[in-house]
Amino acid sequence: MVGEILMTQDIHVDDFLTIFISSTLVLIFGGFYVGIYTAVKVNLLKKWTMPFGYIFWVLTAYCLYLMGSLMHVNDFTAKALVVAAIGLLLLPHAVYYMQDRVHEENEH
Repeated sequence: MVGEILMTQDIHVDDFLTIFISSTLVLIFGGFYVGIYTAVKVNLLKKWTMPFGYIFWVLTAYCLYLMGSLMHVNDFTAKALVVAAIGLLLLPHAVYYMQDRVHEENEH
């Protein structure tokens, strides 16, 4: 049986700083998105601030795209980055929904 050889492209030296900064911004923007979403749901922020949270999510998704394109990721990794971006969008909604349902069931 002959094994497959995985060929990857090298990362250009000029792109390293951009990759580093975009991966850092993924963490920062993702944290702002989750923080704003949580603060709105627990009434620490007004509901009109929620679009800013979604703007931070869009910035997170763009930074993931930029990072992946500069790193020349393969198809599987590109799909994993898309799933990660969608998961980041939906996970706070799911956690809040479950927490709210548990709170309702235990309160009554």
